[in-house]
Amino acid sequence: MLEISTQLIKKVEKKERKAQIELYRLCFNDLMSIASRYNKNEEDSALLVNNCFLKIIDNLNKYNSSKPFQAWIRRIAINEVIDDYRKNKKRKELFVDTENIESNEGQSFSEIDHKIEAEELNNMLFELPKATRTVFSLIAIDGYSHKEIAKQLNISLETSKWHMKEARKRLKIMLIQKQQKSDV
Repeated sequence: MLEISTQLIKKVEKKERKAQIELYRLCFNDLMSIASRYNKNEEDSALLVNNCFLKIIDNLNKYNSSKPFQAWIRRIAINEVIDDYRKNKKRKELFVDTENIESNEGQSFSEIDHKIEAEELNNMLFELPKATRTVFSLIAIDGYSHKEIAKQLNISLETSKWHMKEARKRLKIMLIQKQQKSDV
Protein backbone atom coordinates (compact mmCIF):
# COMPACT_ATOMS: atom_id res chain seq x y z
CA MET A 1 0.00 0.00 0.00
CA LEU A 2 1.36 3.37 -1.02
CA GLU A 3 1.65 5.73 1.92
CA ILE A 4 2.57 9.34 1.41
CA SER A 5 3.36 11.60 4.35
CA THR A 6 1.46 14.84 4.79
CA GLN A 7 4.87 16.48 5.09
CA LEU A 8 5.80 15.35 1.57
CA ILE A 9 2.44 16.53 0.20
CA LYS A 10 2.95 19.97 1.76
CA LYS A 11 6.43 20.23 0.25
CA VAL A 12 5.09 19.27 -3.18
CA GLU A 13 2.33 21.87 -2.83
CA LYS A 14 5.08 24.43 -2.15
CA LYS A 15 6.66 23.38 -5.47
CA GLU A 16 9.80 21.95 -3.86
CA ARG A 17 11.58 20.10 -6.66
CA LYS A 18 13.12 17.36 -4.48
CA ALA A 19 9.71 16.58 -2.98
CA GLN A 20 8.16 16.39 -6.46
CA ILE A 21 10.85 13.95 -7.57
CA GLU A 22 10.31 11.83 -4.45
CA LEU A 23 6.53 11.77 -5.01
CA TYR A 24 7.07 10.82 -8.67
CA ARG A 25 9.37 7.98 -7.60
CA LEU A 26 6.81 6.72 -5.08
CA CYS A 27 3.88 6.88 -7.53
CA PHE A 28 5.66 5.68 -10.65
CA ASN A 29 5.07 1.91 -10.33
CA ASP A 30 1.34 2.26 -9.66
CA LEU A 31 0.88 4.72 -12.51
CA MET A 32 3.00 2.71 -14.95
CA SER A 33 1.08 -0.45 -14.06
CA ILE A 34 -2.17 1.20 -15.12
CA ALA A 35 -0.69 2.97 -18.15
CA SER A 36 0.96 -0.17 -19.53
CA ARG A 37 -2.28 -2.10 -19.19
CA TYR A 38 -3.83 0.20 -21.78
CA ASN A 39 -0.83 1.03 -23.98
CA LYS A 40 1.34 -1.48 -25.79
CA ASN A 41 3.96 1.12 -26.58
CA GLU A 42 6.24 1.96 -23.63
CA GLU A 43 6.61 5.56 -24.80
CA ASP A 44 2.82 6.04 -24.77
CA SER A 45 2.70 4.55 -21.28
CA ALA A 46 5.44 6.88 -20.08
CA LEU A 47 3.63 9.87 -21.60
CA LEU A 48 0.44 8.83 -19.82
CA VAL A 49 2.35 8.49 -16.52
CA ASN A 50 3.82 11.96 -16.94
CA ASN A 51 0.41 13.45 -17.74
CA CYS A 52 -1.02 11.73 -14.67
CA PHE A 53 1.74 13.05 -12.49
CA LEU A 54 1.18 16.60 -13.71
CA LYS A 55 -2.51 16.25 -12.84
CA ILE A 56 -1.59 14.86 -9.43
CA ILE A 57 0.65 17.86 -8.70
CA ASP A 58 -1.89 20.35 -10.08
CA ASN A 59 -4.71 18.84 -8.03
CA LEU A 60 -2.86 17.89 -4.86
CA ASN A 61 -4.79 20.55 -2.97
CA LYS A 62 -7.99 18.59 -3.77
CA TYR A 63 -6.69 15.37 -2.22
CA ASN A 64 -8.71 14.30 0.82
CA SER A 65 -6.19 12.92 3.33
CA SER A 66 -8.88 10.77 4.97
CA LYS A 67 -8.88 8.61 1.81
CA PRO A 68 -6.03 6.38 0.60
CA PHE A 69 -3.57 8.30 -1.58
CA GLN A 70 -3.09 5.26 -3.82
CA ALA A 71 -6.81 5.11 -4.64
CA TRP A 72 -6.77 8.80 -5.48
CA ILE A 73 -3.85 8.55 -7.92
CA ARG A 74 -5.33 5.40 -9.49
CA ARG A 75 -8.55 7.34 -10.13
CA ILE A 76 -6.55 10.09 -11.82
CA ALA A 77 -4.71 7.50 -13.93
CA ILE A 78 -7.93 5.80 -15.05
CA ASN A 79 -9.45 9.17 -15.93
CA GLU A 80 -6.34 9.99 -17.95
CA VAL A 81 -6.65 6.65 -19.79
CA ILE A 82 -10.28 7.48 -20.58
CA ASP A 83 -9.35 10.98 -21.78
CA ASP A 84 -6.63 9.49 -23.98
CA TYR A 85 -9.12 7.01 -25.41
CA ARG A 86 -11.56 9.82 -26.22
CA LYS A 87 -8.84 11.83 -27.97
CA ASN A 88 -7.83 8.83 -30.07
CA LYS A 89 -11.44 7.95 -30.79
CA LYS A 90 -12.05 11.38 -32.24
CA ARG A 91 -9.11 10.87 -34.59
CA LYS A 92 -10.26 7.44 -35.65
CA GLU A 93 -14.02 6.89 -35.53
CA LEU A 94 -15.00 3.42 -34.53
CA PHE A 95 -17.92 1.58 -36.07
CA VAL A 96 -19.42 -1.34 -34.25
CA ASP A 97 -22.31 -3.33 -35.63
CA THR A 98 -24.19 -4.13 -32.43
CA GLU A 99 -26.87 -6.08 -34.27
CA ASN A 100 -24.49 -8.88 -35.21
CA ILE A 101 -23.33 -9.75 -31.74
CA GLU A 102 -22.15 -13.33 -31.70
CA SER A 103 -23.14 -15.48 -28.76
CA ASN A 104 -20.55 -17.12 -26.60
CA GLU A 105 -20.79 -20.79 -27.44
CA GLY A 106 -18.42 -23.61 -26.60
CA GLN A 107 -15.94 -23.63 -23.78
CA SER A 108 -16.04 -21.05 -21.02
CA PHE A 109 -12.93 -19.59 -19.42
CA SER A 110 -13.45 -21.81 -16.39
CA GLU A 111 -13.37 -24.93 -18.60
CA ILE A 112 -9.90 -24.11 -19.80
CA ASP A 113 -7.69 -25.85 -17.30
CA HIS A 114 -4.48 -24.10 -18.25
CA LYS A 115 -2.59 -21.79 -15.93
CA ILE A 116 -1.58 -18.57 -17.55
CA GLU A 117 1.03 -16.09 -16.44
CA ALA A 118 0.06 -12.45 -16.02
CA GLU A 119 2.55 -11.45 -18.71
CA GLU A 120 1.01 -13.92 -21.17
CA LEU A 121 -2.45 -12.57 -20.43
CA ASN A 122 -1.20 -9.03 -20.90
CA ASN A 123 0.28 -10.02 -24.29
CA MET A 124 -3.06 -11.56 -25.27
CA LEU A 125 -4.88 -8.39 -24.25
CA PHE A 126 -2.66 -6.38 -26.58
CA GLU A 127 -3.76 -8.58 -29.47
CA LEU A 128 -7.28 -7.19 -29.01
CA PRO A 129 -8.32 -3.98 -30.77
CA LYS A 130 -7.68 -0.96 -28.52
CA ALA A 131 -11.36 -0.15 -27.90
CA THR A 132 -12.14 -3.78 -27.03
CA ARG A 133 -9.08 -4.03 -24.78
CA THR A 134 -10.01 -0.78 -23.03
CA VAL A 135 -13.57 -1.87 -22.27
CA PHE A 136 -12.43 -5.33 -21.15
CA SER A 137 -9.75 -3.90 -18.85
CA LEU A 138 -12.07 -1.31 -17.35
CA ILE A 139 -14.61 -4.02 -16.51
CA ALA A 140 -12.47 -7.05 -15.67
CA ILE A 141 -9.53 -5.33 -14.02
CA ASP A 142 -10.72 -1.94 -12.79
CA GLY A 143 -14.27 -2.93 -11.82
CA TYR A 144 -16.31 -0.47 -13.88
CA SER A 145 -19.87 -1.24 -14.99
CA HIS A 146 -21.04 -1.10 -18.60
CA LYS A 147 -23.10 1.96 -17.72
CA GLU A 148 -20.06 3.79 -16.31
CA ILE A 149 -17.93 2.84 -19.30
CA ALA A 150 -20.59 3.92 -21.79
CA LYS A 151 -20.77 7.31 -20.12
CA GLN A 152 -17.00 7.73 -19.71
CA LEU A 153 -16.07 6.61 -23.24
CA ASN A 154 -19.07 8.27 -24.85
CA ILE A 155 -20.33 5.03 -26.40
CA SER A 156 -23.66 3.25 -26.13
CA LEU A 157 -24.34 0.65 -23.46
CA GLU A 158 -24.76 -1.95 -26.22
CA THR A 159 -21.37 -1.07 -27.70
CA SER A 160 -19.73 -1.52 -24.30
CA LYS A 161 -21.40 -4.92 -23.92
CA TRP A 162 -20.37 -5.87 -27.46
CA HIS A 163 -16.72 -5.03 -26.74
CA MET A 164 -16.80 -7.15 -23.57
CA LYS A 165 -18.35 -10.11 -25.40
CA GLU A 166 -15.89 -9.70 -28.25
CA ALA A 167 -12.94 -9.59 -25.84
CA ARG A 168 -14.12 -12.72 -24.03
CA LYS A 169 -14.68 -14.52 -27.33
CA ARG A 170 -11.25 -13.60 -28.71
CA LEU A 171 -9.44 -14.34 -25.46
CA LYS A 172 -11.22 -17.69 -25.22
CA ILE A 173 -10.05 -18.58 -28.73
CA MET A 174 -6.48 -17.54 -27.86
CA LEU A 175 -6.56 -19.61 -24.65
CA ILE A 176 -7.92 -22.67 -26.48
CA GLN A 177 -5.22 -22.33 -29.15
CA LYS A 178 -2.57 -21.96 -26.46
CA GLN A 179 -3.86 -25.03 -24.66
CA GLN A 180 -3.94 -27.05 -27.88
CA LYS A 181 -0.32 -26.09 -28.64
CA SER A 182 0.78 -27.16 -25.17
CA ASP A 183 -1.08 -30.49 -25.51
CA VAL A 184 0.83 -31.37 -28.68
